[in-house]
Amino acid sequence: MTRILGIDPGLKATGWGLLELTPDGAANLRWGTIRPADATLAERLHLINAAVSDLLARHRPDALAVERPFNHKNVKTAVMLGQAQAAAVIAAAAAHTPVHEYPPRQVKEAVAGLGSADKAAVKQALAARLGLTQLDAPADAADALAVAFCHHLMTPSIQAVEAVEVVEALEPR
Repeated sequence: MTRILGIDPGLKATGWGLLELTPDGAANLRWGTIRPADATLAERLHLINAAVSDLLARHRPDALAVERPFNHKNVKTAVMLGQAQAAAVIAAAAAHTPVHEYPPRQVKEAVAGLGSADKAAVKQALAARLGLTQLDAPADAADALAVAFCHHLMTPSIQAVEAVEVVEALEPR
């Protein structure tokens, strides 16, 4: 089974989504949102780091896929989003979990087939690709699941390794 933790960083809401895929294509999803209370920047970053650390310890993903902040017109906003991303990346480094970054346009293109797709289109496409009629996750969590699914699509070698492991397990010794 491949387990990918996706992160959509934000200082007010950091979405997370855990995508578990079996070799036969079945998917198991978990998601949530980390919402730091009104606090100082340092306290918010600490909470994001601690929450991601907890998710990594509980679920033991094979990789962390994080959305890279895009270029905002407002430099201050871009820097702040980068700090939220760094809090998650530091948690992954401490847990020895590989980190993969994807820009929003690449996530949208991989999941919905169009780099300029809106959030609703990405969420609908993700549900369809996972064989669901709908995805009830809130926006930040759905974005995180899309990042995790993008990583899954970008790493076919993971699927090949799993297929070999399954075949080896079935062969008589």
